[in-house]
Amino acid sequence: MKVAHFTDLGPDLRSEMKGLRWLLLKAEDLSNATAAWMFAELDGVFIGLDNRGSKFESGVHNRAIHLLLLDEMEPHMGITKIVCSGELEDYLW
Repeated sequence: MKVAHFTDLGPDLRSEMKGLRWLLLKAEDLSNATAAWMFAELDGVFIGLDNRGSKFESGVHNRAIHLLLLDEMEPHMGITKIVCSGELEDYLW
C-alpha cells in the first residue's frame, strides 16, 4: 500500500499522487491542500487527516476525508472513520 504525507509532495501534485492509496495531512496542511483533495477524489486516493491540537471545522472538504484523527470523539458528516487515539497509520485500510 502506497502512502505519502502531503508535506513530502512537490509542486506536481497530480503526478506525485498517482498510484497512492493514502495521502496523509495534518491540520496545518488544510489551507494548502485544496488541489490535493480534488485530485484524490478524482483518482481514488484516500485522505487521512490528523487534526489533533486543532478544532476541526466541518466543510466541503469532509467528503474527501476518509479517516480523521481528533483529540476527542465528535461526529462529523461525510467522514468514513473518526478515531481519537494512536496514529493515522494505525487505521489505514
